[in-house]
Amino acid sequence: MNPVRSAYPYDYSRVEIAIAEYLPQWRSLQFDAVVAIARGGMVPGLMASMGLSLPLYALSYSRADRCVSWYTNQKPGAPSRILLVEDIAGRGTTLSDSLAFLQQLGHDTKVFTLAYDTDSRIRPDYGQEIPAGMRAWFPWEQASISAAFDQTGNQPAKPEHEYASWAIDLDGILLMDLPEHLYAQALQDTLAQRDLLLPNKTLPGLSLTDITIITGRPEQDRERTQAWLSRHGFHGPLIMRNESLYSAEQTAAHKAQAILARCHTHFLESDAGQALEIARQTRVARVIWWSGHQALLVHASQVEDLRLA
Repeated sequence: MNPVRSAYPYDYSRVEIAIAEYLPQWRSLQFDAVVAIARGGMVPGLMASMGLSLPLYALSYSRADRCVSWYTNQKPGAPSRILLVEDIAGRGTTLSDSLAFLQQLGHDTKVFTLAYDTDSRIRPDYGQEIPAGMRAWFPWEQASISAAFDQTGNQPAKPEHEYASWAIDLDGILLMDLPEHLYAQALQDTLAQRDLLLPNKTLPGLSLTDITIITGRPEQDRERTQAWLSRHGFHGPLIMRNESLYSAEQTAAHKAQAILARCHTHFLESDAGQALEIARQTRVARVIWWSGHQALLVHASQVEDLRLA
């Protein structure tokens, strides 16, 4: 079994930046065409072809018989200088077989992938080596990061969205979130009061019995938190904040890192400010703010200069 690896997210901004970095060099090489491997290479392939003002073609790959064929009706004339584009140089044979296919047709081919790592079958000519213990996560493969999708061996029997992995916040989702000033005034009395609360009458329309809970509550509260959850029928994994790593003010960072480390594709958060910060840090995860009765998908990107926003 492969070791668990944290998600290294590529949102569309990161993809665009990665391609823009190479455009001056690629222009000097005078490529004749860009060839993308469908499906993962289509988005970066389109961006590269537009940036280079070159025609875009695409290849199709069948994993069952390792057959490479043209995905597009048109194809570049041989011999051509080709930039072959894929999202990741993986452990499989897709990229290596596609490269061999083009070379056998007489094309002078260079390879660009958004990501590769030490386990990649081939090292691309251009691309980013992602940190050890990480795995690339792209927005066009939103659910493929999950453990359930991993178990398919990249040959899913169901639509990919059905492999999504959900996690939720605790306070404000499953039970009422008590005002912060009460904890400051009388911590133990407030914790005892919280222990007696019943689950909220209005709960998200998800299967909650075994769902993962990622909470900002500190690890020292595990016993009483687990007791409340078990008492009310919630038996999923419980991820709590390690105070040696994250202060209370860093709760959003704790949740974001837990989402990436556990490869969750969706997260439901009750605090709007935290939802925005979690979305900014996780980039590709679907972060939903739960107001108590409705769910709103949020997206956040850092603005460097307000005057240009």
